[in-house]
Amino acid sequence: MNKIANKIKLNSDLWFTVLGNKLVFGNSALSKEFHYTFSFGNRSGFFDLHLTNGKGEHYTVLEISQQNVLEILPNLIAKIKESVFDLSEFNEDKIETEGSEIYKIEQFDDVTSELGTLTKRNRLIIDKDSDEFKNFVAKLIDNQTIKTIEIAELKNHTTFFGLVKSKTESYLIIKNPFFGDLMYRIDHIDLDINSVFAKILGKDVYEKILKQINDGILYLKE
Repeated sequence: MNKIANKIKLNSDLWFTVLGNKLVFGNSALSKEFHYTFSFGNRSGFFDLHLTNGKGEHYTVLEISQQNVLEILPNLIAKIKESVFDLSEFNEDKIETEGSEIYKIEQFDDVTSELGTLTKRNRLIIDKDSDEFKNFVAKLIDNQTIKTIEIAELKNHTTFFGLVKSKTESYLIIKNPFFGDLMYRIDHIDLDINSVFAKILGKDVYEKILKQINDGILYLKE
């Protein structure tokens, strides 16, 4: 059985991992010497984003009170979803009419090792007609931890990540409380950290954060 991944590599540069109450991520294209930590469970009552160098020294980029985050959380979640994920409606009726099979992906690391073949210009491109996606699907189905399930079983899942394969096409589906109660078809995922943050925060705010990050890099290099 495959080991559960402790660091998820999204492309040749961008990676992330979750450690307790912290989201840790890095971008090798920007700097291999530093990583970023977003802490969302501080006892101080604040969320913070800080930069860390190889010596374990920190520089705070931004700090937001948990109360302020709770007030803007609904809009923030919507922005994150729209900025990162390009989702479309999942049509359950087509499953039966097209004789499709549904595969449940039990372990996320079953797919992360293959995502690089689908990534172009920092976007995860899900093109059902491309050789890259067809090979991606074939490798998933051959994996022993990928199991078929019936359409009725989907209703029993609050969280689900899987693959649908018919005679004419294949595509990924996802259900997660982050997106609400519905199942969605994944069309594309934006993996460009600059693009994502600019869309979520707005260009002006993101540019201020970038300045803070650059100031932090200079400070931690001293």
